[in-house]
Amino acid sequence: MAGVATLAACGQSTGSSGEPIAEPQVEQTPGGKPTKSWFIKASKRAPASLIEAYTPNTSVLPGELIPIHVSTSANDWSIEVFRIGDYDGLGGAKMQTLGPFPGQEHKDQTSVDEQTKAVRADWPSAVAVDSAGWEPGFYLLHAIAKGKKTEIPVVVRTADVADRVAVIASVTTWQAYNLWGGRSLYNNVGGGFDGRSYAVNTNRPFDEKGRGKIYAFEIPVVRVAEESGVPLAYLTNIDLSLAPEQLAGAVGAVSTGHDEYWSVPYRNALATLRDNGGNLAFLGANTGYWRVRVSDSGPDAGQIVTCYKSAALDPVKNSRQTTARWRDEPKPEPENTVVGQLYDAFPASGALEIRDPDFFLFDGTGVSAGTKFPGLLGPETDRYYDLSTTPRPMQIPALSELLGKGKPTWSTITYYTNDAGAGVVSTGTMAWCRSLPRPRTIAGIPAETTEFAKRVTINIFQQSAAGPMGKEHPAVDDSRDVNLPKTNTTGAA
Repeated sequence: MAGVATLAACGQSTGSSGEPIAEPQVEQTPGGKPTKSWFIKASKRAPASLIEAYTPNTSVLPGELIPIHVSTSANDWSIEVFRIGDYDGLGGAKMQTLGPFPGQEHKDQTSVDEQTKAVRADWPSAVAVDSAGWEPGFYLLHAIAKGKKTEIPVVVRTADVADRVAVIASVTTWQAYNLWGGRSLYNNVGGGFDGRSYAVNTNRPFDEKGRGKIYAFEIPVVRVAEESGVPLAYLTNIDLSLAPEQLAGAVGAVSTGHDEYWSVPYRNALATLRDNGGNLAFLGANTGYWRVRVSDSGPDAGQIVTCYKSAALDPVKNSRQTTARWRDEPKPEPENTVVGQLYDAFPASGALEIRDPDFFLFDGTGVSAGTKFPGLLGPETDRYYDLSTTPRPMQIPALSELLGKGKPTWSTITYYTNDAGAGVVSTGTMAWCRSLPRPRTIAGIPAETTEFAKRVTINIFQQSAAGPMGKEHPAVDDSRDVNLPKTNTTGAA
């Protein structure tokens, strides 16, 4: 049974900010109890008027405290801790129950940065959760009031990634889309794109847009990664923005389904791993599209993500740190120089089509040339372009025609290798993660599509863990046989 915690006695266990530490009173079930209750059903989701919660710390090392900031109209509230994984196919395990704690309301305590318009919830820390004994991984903490729940995602990161495949959570993307407080990097409520903020702050809860990225593009990858049985490491792209050397020694790194916002240090970490023979896998699309800055010093280190989306608006001029698209001036470094392909189309939909059934990452799928998998392309897609910035040798094992903005275009799976032996694979579609780990008939993803994507994803993890993929499976440059236009045909932004 999960343990129950109460507030520590005054003057005893407290966090660095003076908040009480939630301490379980009884021993926890080793490994947790497999359950589906990590997923919050609509009937169990708490309205913002009842309870909202966040932690500014997107990751912690095992044993570090996780400060929880809560605003609730209820008299008391509690916490449930879940670790995401395979867990008998249920997707998670309940690790702890903590509380109850006295409730307080702070919803009006917010501030907006004058220059960047970034919204911050200035709520005091209510309690600190001790992560001592927690296995590295992806966790959801549920803050619960009157039986209704809201989630707080946190990564317990791996201190030593040597000889492991690193799963990298795309925290900058979650925050970019998070509209809590009325502004995101996309718009403000009622004001559209011109009313957007130029930075976002981790000191705030998630709204539907922000948390939707977690459920669609992070959790499915984690579940299949853990099922693959390989030694894993867990990091976030904010961790690598602050300390890119944390990735050194990994045998591979896997970027999840919507890793859109890259800082310079994060990009450097990926490129350095590849150049030293580490494998890379990109399981989505629109990857590495926007350049961002992550605050790296002072009390806000790792908590502010800045992206003006305009070299003209950004006060940092003519620099590799200027927050425009990576493919644009100043200092352009298109995403295909690392990923292998470029962002192409939105909205997009279609079936993925196999070009080379003998491609090693297709082992065990039973595919033939021309086999199609419905629902596996979209809602955003990338593709190969025959450009000077495209790495060589470049192999294209899947080539699929689809519609993007109603116009014909293509999506590709790409694979390239280098002299150090690294193998870099990119699926070229966001729907790859959406198809994992189970069919979604409501989204047009049948069982055969899920079986294919899941088998290939497991192959990616297992082949990455085995060592430099390019040494055993050097890419065969067949990309020049593909007659595709050199320009973007869909007008994707």
